[in-house]
Amino acid sequence: MKWIVLTLLLVSSLWAEIDKKWSSNKNCEGCHIAISTKWETSRHSNSHFSKNDLYKKSLEYIVENSHKLILDEVKISCAKCHNPRITKKYVKSEDKILFALGITEQQKKYTEALNAEHMKNGINCIVCHNVDEIHLDKTKGSDGLNSIKFGPQGTMFGPLDDAKSPYHKTELRPHFTDDNPKLCFACHYSTKNSHGVEVYATGKEYDMKKDKEAQEGCKTCHMSAKKMGVASNFPIDGKQPRKRMVRDHRFASVDNSNIFNENVDVTSKKEGENFAISLYNKAPHSIPTGYGLREIIVKVQFFDNDNKSLTEESRVLGASWKDKWGKVTIPHLAKSIISDTRLEGKSERTYKFEIPKNATQIVYKISYKLINSEMAKKLKVTDPFFLKEYVLSETKNRL
Repeated sequence: MKWIVLTLLLVSSLWAEIDKKWSSNKNCEGCHIAISTKWETSRHSNSHFSKNDLYKKSLEYIVENSHKLILDEVKISCAKCHNPRITKKYVKSEDKILFALGITEQQKKYTEALNAEHMKNGINCIVCHNVDEIHLDKTKGSDGLNSIKFGPQGTMFGPLDDAKSPYHKTELRPHFTDDNPKLCFACHYSTKNSHGVEVYATGKEYDMKKDKEAQEGCKTCHMSAKKMGVASNFPIDGKQPRKRMVRDHRFASVDNSNIFNENVDVTSKKEGENFAISLYNKAPHSIPTGYGLREIIVKVQFFDNDNKSLTEESRVLGASWKDKWGKVTIPHLAKSIISDTRLEGKSERTYKFEIPKNATQIVYKISYKLINSEMAKKLKVTDPFFLKEYVLSETKNRL
C-alpha cells in the first residue's frame, strides 16, 4: 500500500500545475540569454493556438466539419505535441454531454488548462529539458506527452554531466548527448488521422532514407553544428561563464534560417529545346515534410532580348488531400491523398521546361509556402506569416 501511495503522489506531482518559475523562457534568460533569444525565433515558441493562426484555424475547421467533436476536445488532443505540459489529457465524456446541452460550468477548468502561461509559451525549456525518459513506440507513431516521462519540476536534463546551476538541479540524459533523433521523434515521427491516413511521417521518412554509416539526427540541421559558446552566461563560483561546445536553439525553418539552400542542391542547364532544373535533396526526409499542405514552388519565366516576358510556368512539390465526400480538405480530415509530388529524402528530380521561340534568358525562382493558397482561403487563414511566399533562391541565366 505504501508503494501505491508513493506512486500516486509521484504521478500527481508530474501532472501538477507548472510552477511559475518554469512557466516562461523569460525566467530562464538571466542565465541562458543566447539560447532563449534563438528559441524565440522558432516555431516551437509559437506552438500554442493563440500564437499560430494556421493551427487555430485548422482546429476550428476540424470541429466545423465533424458532428462528434468539440473544440476543447480537439485542442487537448493536439496539445499532446503542441503543448505537452498540458495538465488535462482528455475531455471527460460526461463533460462533453454537458457542453452539448449548453451547460458550461465545467468548461472553465479546460479553458484554464489550455490557456495557462506555460502553454502559451509554447515548446519551451520545461518541455524538452524536463524529459527524463522517452518511450516511443514507432509502430504506433508519435504520441507526444504519452511517449515521454517528465522528471520532477526543478530538475533540468541536458547533454552535460558537470553543469551547475544555483537555480535548478541539472542531470545528464543520453537523449541529449548524441545525434539520435529520439527526443524529436516523440512528436515528429508520424501520426495517422481517424481514417488511418498518415497525416505526416517525417521520422518514418528519416528511417527509410538515413545514411546507414552516419546517423545524422535532427540537431545539426535544425539546431546547428556544435560550436564554441556558453550554455549559461552565469559565472559559477565567481569565475567567467564556462566555454563549451553548444548548439543554437533555433529549430530551423524557412522563416528563420537558410536551411533549404543548405540541404538542397539546385543545378540547371540547357538541354536542346528544354531548360532543365534539378533538385537534389540531401536531407534524410522528404521536402516539404511535416504539415501536409506545405509547398515548394519552382517557377520559371522566359524573356526575349527586349526583356519582354514570353512564357511562365511552375512545378509544385506538395500534396493534396480529399475527404470522404471527395472534397479537398486538410490532412487531419482526409480519407485519401489525391496527389503527392514531394521530393523524397536523399533523392534527385529534374524538371524540364520548353524554351519558347525568341527566348534569350530565363529567370527561375524557388519558393516555399507554409500552406497552399486554396486551403489557406478555405481555412480563412489571415496571418501574413502563413500566407507569405518565402523566396529561397532566384537565378537568371542567358540561353
